[in-house]
Amino acid sequence: MLNPKLARKFLLPLLLLCLALTPLWSISSLREGPLDDPFSSTALLKERNFFKELSPYEEEAVKHLEIEVVTMGRGDPLYVWFGHTGLVVVDKRIDRSVMYDYGIFSFDDGFYQTFAMGRLLYQVWATSAPARYDQQIANQRSITKLKLNLPPSAVIEMINFLNFNVKEENNTYLYHHYWENCSTRIRDIIDKAVGGQFKEWATAIEIPYTLRQLVMLHTAPDPLADWLLNFLQSGVIDKPITMWEAMFLPAALEKALLEFSYIDGNGEIVKIASDYGVINVEPPGVRPATRSEWRSTSLATLMVVLGGALILRVLLHLSKRWRPLKAIWGSLTFLIYFVLGVLSLLLIFMVTISNHDVTYWNENLIFATPWLVVMAIQALIYLFRKNYSLKSFRRGNTFFLLLMLLYMGVKVAFPTLLGQHNWPAIFTFLPLYLSNSSFPFRRRS
Repeated sequence: MLNPKLARKFLLPLLLLCLALTPLWSISSLREGPLDDPFSSTALLKERNFFKELSPYEEEAVKHLEIEVVTMGRGDPLYVWFGHTGLVVVDKRIDRSVMYDYGIFSFDDGFYQTFAMGRLLYQVWATSAPARYDQQIANQRSITKLKLNLPPSAVIEMINFLNFNVKEENNTYLYHHYWENCSTRIRDIIDKAVGGQFKEWATAIEIPYTLRQLVMLHTAPDPLADWLLNFLQSGVIDKPITMWEAMFLPAALEKALLEFSYIDGNGEIVKIASDYGVINVEPPGVRPATRSEWRSTSLATLMVVLGGALILRVLLHLSKRWRPLKAIWGSLTFLIYFVLGVLSLLLIFMVTISNHDVTYWNENLIFATPWLVVMAIQALIYLFRKNYSLKSFRRGNTFFLLLMLLYMGVKVAFPTLLGQHNWPAIFTFLPLYLSNSSFPFRRRS
């Protein structure tokens, strides 16, 4: 049995170390930010001229060419919950449709390692459009399309650029969920084709949602995935945005194109989208629908966790009368705190080592630290040892409870300083710390 004095001798320094490591989120100030990608949209499009004069051959060919934007709805794996989009070039001379798809990746070639490090490489491929339609129809996904009304020179240059981009030496880019994905790449190409008018128009339109809230429209049907993604991402995605930033979502890009008009070289106003059509309709009930309006999950999280915390508190109280309840309490508490501790370690890894810049300056590291793993072990030891382990466990919970109350006070008083929307995470940890702290327990003489 471990001597209580010896335990205090080692536990106190560890607790002080934990206190010192609490603001781990501040290490984000040492990061350089997103990696520079020579194959980003900005880099590749910089020198392209969408307004040059056409040769006689090009003037004749463009009469038979059309460019379409195809939008696919929600799929089943998490990485297609947000939909998909592609550019389709239709050549009426030979009755051929080719889809240029910026959403290609492989689970081979170190996918999981690069994903963990935030350095995921995607590719653009040219494939048969009808074959892609058949594939997604088999997956029971919705498919819509619209025709782009662009000047002839822009049509030719866009096709030239797409064919340049799919070459093996040019077809790989550094993926970012919000800034460089299948939708933003196409958005940037279209903007270049209309001389920057698309971006100028879209950045003037503020939308009522943040990036986090837009993501939650798609993740809300799965509460666990929704909570985890919210926990890992920092306040970077809680700032006001415009329609331009919202177009990381394929559906937002499609909506914007249907509303946008530009001024052509003759000074005429041209509606960029026409011939909107539906290729396939998702059968009802196949998968959870994307929500049309954002709803906070904070209260629901608080109610669920508070109920669970009260159950644990009752189990601990009754365990003095019936020992099997002690085993149940210890096992459940160990599991909960261990999982939360592992998640805090994962978050620290993403903040300090990976290039997942959306995790930097994450406020959750103020109250979710690796000390949770130590507390999990303390709860487990209580099953086999005397009460000193439980006392240490309660002290740790009391410390983090006070820390959280202080943090919440500052957060409410200075919302612009601590602006991360992390109330679901707060309402996950707060009831646990409260129910397992020293406050609910009466001291015995």
